[in-house]
Amino acid sequence: MLVGAVNYADAQTVRGTVVDAETGEELIGVNIVYEDTDIGTATGTNGEFSLSVPELSGTLTFRYVGFVTKNVEIDGREEITVNLEPDIIYGEEMIVVGYGLQQRSLVTSAISRMEAREIEQAAPLRVEQALQGRTAGVTVMQNSGQPGSGATVRIRGIGTTGDAEPLYVVDGMPVGGIDYLNPADIQSIEVLKDASATAIYGARGANGVVMITTQEGSPGPMQVSYNGYVGFQNPWRETNLLNAPDYMKIMNESYANDGRTIPFPDIDDRISEVGQGTDWQDEVFFYNAPVTDHTLRFSGGSETSTYSASMSYRQQDGIVAEGKSNFERLSFRVNSDHTRGRLNYGTRMTYTNKTTRGIDPNEEFGGIMARVANIDPVTPVYDEDGNFAESPYASQEVVNPVGAIDIINSEWNENKFVGGVFGNFNITDRLSVRSTLDLDLAYGDSRTFIPIYDLGGNESNSTTTVSQERNEWFTWQTSHTIRYQDQISDHNFSLLGGFELLDYRNEYLGGTAYDLTMETYDNAWLSVGTDEENQTNFGGQGIESLASFFGRVNYDYDNRYMFEGVLRFDGSSKFGPDNRWGTFPAFSLGWVLSREDFLKDNDFISFLKLRGGWGRNGSDNIGQFTYTPLITTHAGYGFGMDPSVVTGAYPSQIANPALKWERSEQTSVGLETAYLDHRVYFNLDVYDKRTKGLLLSAPIPAFIGNAPPTINGGNIQNRGVEIEAGYRQILDDWQFNFSLTGTINRNEVTSIDNEEGRLFGAGVSTAMDHVAMAMEGEPIAFFWGYETAGIFQTQQEVEDHVNSEGEIIQPDARPGDLIFVDQNDDGQITDEDRVKIGNPYPDFTMGLNIDIDFRNWDLNMFWYGSFGNDIFTGGRRRHDLSMPNWQDDVLDRWTEENPSTDHPRVTIDDPNGNYVRPSDFFIEDGSYVRLRNISLGYTLPGSFTDMIGASRLRVYAAAQNLLTFTGYSGHDPEIGSSWALDVGIDRNIYPQARTITMGINLDF
Repeated sequence: MLVGAVNYADAQTVRGTVVDAETGEELIGVNIVYEDTDIGTATGTNGEFSLSVPELSGTLTFRYVGFVTKNVEIDGREEITVNLEPDIIYGEEMIVVGYGLQQRSLVTSAISRMEAREIEQAAPLRVEQALQGRTAGVTVMQNSGQPGSGATVRIRGIGTTGDAEPLYVVDGMPVGGIDYLNPADIQSIEVLKDASATAIYGARGANGVVMITTQEGSPGPMQVSYNGYVGFQNPWRETNLLNAPDYMKIMNESYANDGRTIPFPDIDDRISEVGQGTDWQDEVFFYNAPVTDHTLRFSGGSETSTYSASMSYRQQDGIVAEGKSNFERLSFRVNSDHTRGRLNYGTRMTYTNKTTRGIDPNEEFGGIMARVANIDPVTPVYDEDGNFAESPYASQEVVNPVGAIDIINSEWNENKFVGGVFGNFNITDRLSVRSTLDLDLAYGDSRTFIPIYDLGGNESNSTTTVSQERNEWFTWQTSHTIRYQDQISDHNFSLLGGFELLDYRNEYLGGTAYDLTMETYDNAWLSVGTDEENQTNFGGQGIESLASFFGRVNYDYDNRYMFEGVLRFDGSSKFGPDNRWGTFPAFSLGWVLSREDFLKDNDFISFLKLRGGWGRNGSDNIGQFTYTPLITTHAGYGFGMDPSVVTGAYPSQIANPALKWERSEQTSVGLETAYLDHRVYFNLDVYDKRTKGLLLSAPIPAFIGNAPPTINGGNIQNRGVEIEAGYRQILDDWQFNFSLTGTINRNEVTSIDNEEGRLFGAGVSTAMDHVAMAMEGEPIAFFWGYETAGIFQTQQEVEDHVNSEGEIIQPDARPGDLIFVDQNDDGQITDEDRVKIGNPYPDFTMGLNIDIDFRNWDLNMFWYGSFGNDIFTGGRRRHDLSMPNWQDDVLDRWTEENPSTDHPRVTIDDPNGNYVRPSDFFIEDGSYVRLRNISLGYTLPGSFTDMIGASRLRVYAAAQNLLTFTGYSGHDPEIGSSWALDVGIDRNIYPQARTITMGINLDF
């Protein structure tokens, strides 16, 4: 390494030794750099070093492959001994598994891990976002760009038609969601992907398990840290909608094509009057919307007691509907651990208050972005009197979006406490027992105020209205385990047994009041309503419970040959007495070849392990009383020749006492390797996951008058390949870390037990019902519609488009219309001609992380790509919206002068159904590559931090969604949804923001 000259008359020499903190072994070739200079050296054969420095102060930085980089203050010392901790990526670290820890090299199942540094670099708005692309086999889609909106997480595909979200376990406690967590509070995340890893959670592990460990304290003086940033957000893209002149031309042509009177006969005068018209995107977007996040943490303790406490505040405004779309979160967390002889005990507690104000994020009619996409650009925002202008051209649903924002007054506030206590008693050195008691409490309150307004069309309200709803959720759970572990010669084994109880209850109460005495949001409550006759209220409660018994055995011989077996029994109150209990077994094997004599001293292969396993999970994702008949009260009945309505009750649900668990079985095989002293690693997993007995609604005749019963009626298969690879190297002052993940998953519905062999999914308005479909032999929620074969260029082509009997298939078509394929050759275009027209799932996804450090500088970039997925562009439908606006691709429409083969002619009546039939015309390639995160940081030298009494100060600039490369024409190619039968349908989604932030990490 290059050693800079030290031209100081009073130069000092620092000597010392660098050793492995765990083994005490001297480390050879450790790079040592003084401050932010080119003064440096490397340790010799005995781990010793000698370095001339200007003075006996400042910081020495020690870097070594496979060990954590360490900064050491000279602090007047001439002799220094430095202990470097093995890097958890390369060492034999312990990782979190269900109900315990395991040494990573001995794990026989598919588990991925993220550390606090990776989460910090990701700077996620939500914890789930940190998993996107950084963990193979995990797909994360943000549901919308609205602040506080959720994310859809799928591990190894979708294996159910119900809730496909994974189970989240925070500090050992299964929780219903993690939106209450501050990402800065997290120490590590483990993702349990295959059934041999998740079977220990039985009924709740079918969709995978995400294990989250929060920050803990360590012995020593109190340490204080602050992490915070401020920034601004903007739309990363605006769609290309027509301006007023082009819109008027297209509308005139649409009417003329149908032989109707054109709406803008004086088009030149109107163009002179309105110019380019109203840019509605510019009117509703909130540019430079602020975002800020601050976390303050205290930690420390003694050898017998440690603590970590934090408080955080986050505020984010949305990029749409200024003041009406925002999110706030205030949270407090306290973790403590104590040791008294053989007893270890502690607490984990979090309180969070969050407030969300929002709009409809992905709605085809009433959503703000839908109104922006459809309202004409001729109409101004305000009329001559200063009121919100009404469009004379738009249909009833498409009203002035600025006016629609003005009447939005909706807020959701939630207080949540998640906490628990645990105790672990070591009866002997080999035998221990552990008990936990955890609580998950939440109280939520929503309020919506609707003033008197008239926006035109059917958007009006003649009386002030307020709706309120209060929800309470209460979950308690307790688990008790006993563990025995021992070693006999080279035989190591561990036995775990336990039981667990869970009880969940929720209550809700709400109502709506009219004609309020106070006509502002701040004073709008149910108590101020005066219209008692129309006032409504509702309420209800739910209850469910789960009892479990489980066991696990781990065995290894000489850390080379491993076996794990799991068995769990779950009993759920959601099933009848005869089917309440489910059995969930699993087993897995592993072989560390690199510890065999024939590879032990190999200079190229540092680590090599084969593993494989099989397991079964379950799912009870159904209603709380689905198996039993239900009676609904307060129903209205009419009696007599001149009937009067009386209140009664009726049977509302058909029982199915034979209802059973949904079962998921998975086989997984994996290879884990590392090369060149762990500088390079490559991991490969192959899996086959099959879900049996899908919980579905059974089709019944409409005259029965009941809700259909739930049955076990279908199977789904997911098969896939996952790759994780990386490279790490230190060269003088440089440190490089590159990692790559890749995922391929193929989803297929293998059976559906109804007469049609299919399930209908989501749609887009009544005109495009059931755009999504589940059918045997196809992926779940594939796009179902009409196949097209181009565009008619002449009337003769229309007349020649006949079936085998010579019948004209599309008699209402004209040149410029889409050609629909008559699949069954019956001479008509009907529902029977609908086929698979697209697949919302990608062929593969990938993530690329680039981490480069140079002296005190650090640069991180994370790229994410999704390739081969289709999007159904529901926002392009037109016929049922009168005179909507268009995207500018309509300028390349079919005309006699421009015989386009891509975009049909424009028409207002649309007799051929070009813009209303769900066809492949609405399918676009949704592939994209996005620079999800980029950050550039600088850690100030010790000479500066000494002046302010700090141990570390890093300043940085970061950006999210800085670059996106896609051919998709909509606002955002990333479209999430929580329903398994609604994937990749764009109804004019609230887009994600491009965010720029500046922040600091400060430690004392």
